[in-house]
Amino acid sequence: MGARESGRVPGRVSLSPMSPERPLPEFWYPVARILLVLKALLTATDPGAFASVAAQAHRQLAYAGAFVRRYLLALARTLVLPPLRIRAPTASNPAGQPEIPPPRRRKLDRPLPLAEPPTPKRAPGRHRGEPSPQMVEWALALHRAEILLAALRRPLPLARRLARRLARGRAPGLRDLPVPWHVLRALPPALDCLLTRLDCLARPDHWSGFDPDTG
Repeated sequence: MGARESGRVPGRVSLSPMSPERPLPEFWYPVARILLVLKALLTATDPGAFASVAAQAHRQLAYAGAFVRRYLLALARTLVLPPLRIRAPTASNPAGQPEIPPPRRRKLDRPLPLAEPPTPKRAPGRHRGEPSPQMVEWALALHRAEILLAALRRPLPLARRLARRLARGRAPGLRDLPVPWHVLRALPPALDCLLTRLDCLARPDHWSGFDPDTG
């Protein structure tokens, strides 16, 4: 039986394809390894047999998604943005208002949404002729893992976007409980503590008066 049929993960998962920019390494490395191992698992799993790894994949994606968003927000709070350039006074702008950069062209590949999406509802039943739900779920899981990995490959541009939003008082919405209880119960204590510490850095106002090490 081949690796793709058995769903076995390759013995070595290399971090070499990732960007050399790895700020806040104590948080970057653990989630990068989780996502790289998960992508290797999904790649080695036959799409029609996704049910055999679905629960594990969904738990790890829920954890990694919450972790990466909080990682980017914590990183954004460490950045010092340059001041906006002030335009020279003109007839149309006598007060010399700050220069607003022109909007950039949107890419076809959407980056990671910085705010957490609402809890998804149960999908409707499959119609005749549609692909197998397992194949669709496999493709969606792999796509989500690749989006999160893309955010980790170049975290600084996303963190700068977040820093600009924070400067305007528009912090992205994050859930009070980063991951559902069934995911927390399945997590090793070390990963649970790491996510709690990261949430404290990402949302210091939320944790005001609490010590995450003592509860």
